[in-house]
Amino acid sequence: MKILVAEDDLDNARLLESILKKNAHTVELVGDGKEALKRLREERFDALLTDWMMPEMDGVTLIQRVRAEVETTPFILMVTAVGDDDSRQQILQAGADEFLIKPYQSEDVVRALSDGFARFTQPEPEVSVIKPVRVNGLPPFVGVVITAGTGSPLNISKLFDSISKDASYFVVQHGPEWMTESLAQQIRQETGFPCHIASQNLQPEEGHIYLAPGDHHMVINPPPVSLGLNQRPKLNFMRPSADALFESAGKVFGEFCFAVILSGMGRDGARGAGTIKAGGGAVFVESPGKTSVPSMPQTALDSRVVSASLPLGMIGEAINHQVTLSNKKLSHRKREE
Repeated sequence: MKILVAEDDLDNARLLESILKKNAHTVELVGDGKEALKRLREERFDALLTDWMMPEMDGVTLIQRVRAEVETTPFILMVTAVGDDDSRQQILQAGADEFLIKPYQSEDVVRALSDGFARFTQPEPEVSVIKPVRVNGLPPFVGVVITAGTGSPLNISKLFDSISKDASYFVVQHGPEWMTESLAQQIRQETGFPCHIASQNLQPEEGHIYLAPGDHHMVINPPPVSLGLNQRPKLNFMRPSADALFESAGKVFGEFCFAVILSGMGRDGARGAGTIKAGGGAVFVESPGKTSVPSMPQTALDSRVVSASLPLGMIGEAINHQVTLSNKKLSHRKREE
């Protein structure tokens, strides 16, 4: 792997260089963000390892500029001594694929690179749509399932600023376990929605939000509707995985199910979105051209399972429209029964 290291501390730079070369990587060192951006414009690298605090241009600014200005972006690993939750979220929101907290061991660097790069370079899928086997009976309410990549928790919070409370919402947020509780608190404080970390056999309610806990797949069980958690193998290198949630939701909610795929790395959500679309539901993605990490929404678009590609600010309006129509239809069906 060809790796560019941006680090202004020469001792730290040499340490990283030694670790990487021992693992058969080709390494180039630069001393600040400005020089790193210049080299990335000139030449293609497989990965960028960058410090945060550097002269000329800091690491967060570098990542933002790389995402916006470099045609072929590398896998980006932030190496930093700053480890509080707000800083971690800032790093991921800027567009880093992974981060590593100092001090670290050699094996930590190797693992972060190998695991992260494997996710980053996974091949685009041939998505086969599974036609859902419809569960008997009508669902108790409309279900909306949402997924976002590691750097997009703020996008999820913004989405709920303007969204209807006449549905139940289920969310898979990729990222470390600490991020889930942080996101739940943020949603409660900023939107007024009741927001919960999902637990086994929890029965969801209309007007509530349920987040998949870290390192667990979240699924929706048939009526009486309840949540299930498991630690089955990762899907698309992810646990929790949007595909696990989406496919179960498509079976339970059928035509009264809607999916949202926001900015994120990889292919998670595309297969499950196909299940929802085949069952009569609708799928909305954040416009890839408006996101810092477009591969998740783009994969769904390429799979031809998307009802509409919209800027983040318009997705809430589209969901509200669908929820209103679906609630009228659901009420009518229940009266007929």
